[in-house]
Amino acid sequence: MMHGPQAPPVAHSLRQVADDILATARAAQDQIQERLNGGDPSTAIHDLRVALKRWQALLRLLKDPVGDESVTLRHEVRLLAREFGRSRDAQTALDALADIAKPREAETPPLSKRTETTLTRRLQEARAASEAAQLHAEAIQRLHDGLARASVCVTNWPLESISFDDIVTALAQSYRRARRRLPRKWEDADPEDIHDFRKAVVTFRYQLDLIAPLWPKVWHAFIDEVQKVRLQLGRSNDLVALGLLTQPRQPLAHWRSRLTPPIESRRQFHLDRARSLAGRVFAESPRSFRKRIEALAKAAADFA
Repeated sequence: MMHGPQAPPVAHSLRQVADDILATARAAQDQIQERLNGGDPSTAIHDLRVALKRWQALLRLLKDPVGDESVTLRHEVRLLAREFGRSRDAQTALDALADIAKPREAETPPLSKRTETTLTRRLQEARAASEAAQLHAEAIQRLHDGLARASVCVTNWPLESISFDDIVTALAQSYRRARRRLPRKWEDADPEDIHDFRKAVVTFRYQLDLIAPLWPKVWHAFIDEVQKVRLQLGRSNDLVALGLLTQPRQPLAHWRSRLTPPIESRRQFHLDRARSLAGRVFAESPRSFRKRIEALAKAAADFA
């Protein structure tokens, strides 16, 4: 176990990370507020969603050291993320459309430029309508109140008393959670199972930022691999979202026959990549992963 010299950096990192997340969320909130009377809020909403995901990941990590308050805050932030994430469906569909529109050899024929332009316009209109619906004063006030509560809690939490061992334990738990959700049969995996695995990977990836400073070169390389898994799973999820919009009475139902083959082809491609990457990232047991953190932290301390 790590003691002594490791405690101050971890305590400082926890407070620094928490302050940075909340500052980023408040900055995004201010940008969204400015765009209530016009302008494109897409970038600000994206920044807010990333900050809220990071905040959820940190709250999960602090569940045992902090207690019930972190659970309550995680529930609140999940509701905020859902409220400000409704426009994300249209954006994920736009990302998926760009994916299948690229010409590639040995795959399904690309969409015509005319079709791509028409679909892009429809999805952009859907995104704008969704953003307009969610960017109202009540939602902004709920966000403001939620971030204010979070800031007060962080100020009062005894982060300095949280040991390096507590952080390692929580990280190993997140690693185990993601590893357990890793599909055993990718070819038969339900989109919801893939989505659950992705959520666990996202949480784990953001929590890794806490130990990266202990040996940046080693941990940043590992984080990059985890991020690659996340991106492939995300692209698969984007394609699922696009596919749902081709169902009967949905905005893209007219193009279902043309969109389904490339959607399925690209989704399988991304899942194959995710399976290969995840097999390496989650190859070791949770106990071995924990021992690796401890060993690398000790080596970093010895050579500091």
